[in-house]
Amino acid sequence: MDVVKATPADLAAVLAWLEREYAEDGEGFWCNRRIIENALEHGDLWVIRRGVEAVAVQVGDYAADIVSVRKDCRRQGLGDALFAASLQRAMNDNVNVLSIECSPRSSWTFWQRHGFERYGDLSEWGKITARRILRRSFGLPANLLTADIVIGFYPETATYGRGPVPPIASHRIRGSRLDDGTIMLERRVIGLCDDEPEGKDLAVKIEVDGEVRCFCKAKYEEAEEAGVTRDWKGGAFYLDVVEPTDK
Repeated sequence: MDVVKATPADLAAVLAWLEREYAEDGEGFWCNRRIIENALEHGDLWVIRRGVEAVAVQVGDYAADIVSVRKDCRRQGLGDALFAASLQRAMNDNVNVLSIECSPRSSWTFWQRHGFERYGDLSEWGKITARRILRRSFGLPANLLTADIVIGFYPETATYGRGPVPPIASHRIRGSRLDDGTIMLERRVIGLCDDEPEGKDLAVKIEVDGEVRCFCKAKYEEAEEAGVTRDWKGGAFYLDVVEPTDK
């Protein structure tokens, strides 16, 4: 099942069966046709074809804004194929988290099967938001000195100096020291911007063998110099290494 970028002919086919299915069942993404049309213009509309006709569609290069499969082609793995292709694009482009809103709510079982977990509003009648973190592990070189690393992500208020604030997430991991002082981490450490409780800036604290190397907003130059990288596509910050203090 080849997943390819859509053409104007693909868009016409998709809109035709979306309109037909909406007329028959009163359901589907026909009401979102402007979003689908705009996705073609922006270059992030993907389809699977049977013969020459598009029978499955996704809006979004990575996390899907819309996914739909023509009614007579469902339960044949086309949705799985769309997701597998978007996951590979995300991994290739160094994206760290895929975030979605499940609409209709019945689509949650599909996303759950693909490793997504709910976050945000978990009430029964609230909207279902879900995400999948794309984890990466690294093989550390042998025979190098090791370091004990603690990386915590905090609410912005932790940087105000008004008393202790507990971390949103804390990661204790191993690292290996290279000759230039860089510390390679055994796995990527990811902080999610959506987890900041008031929607403010995420803060990060980096400790190496008990010494604080950095404690500031993750977007600051000080954090970048310590090894923090911003993932604009995934809405996250991440570290693969801790940079030496003299850089």
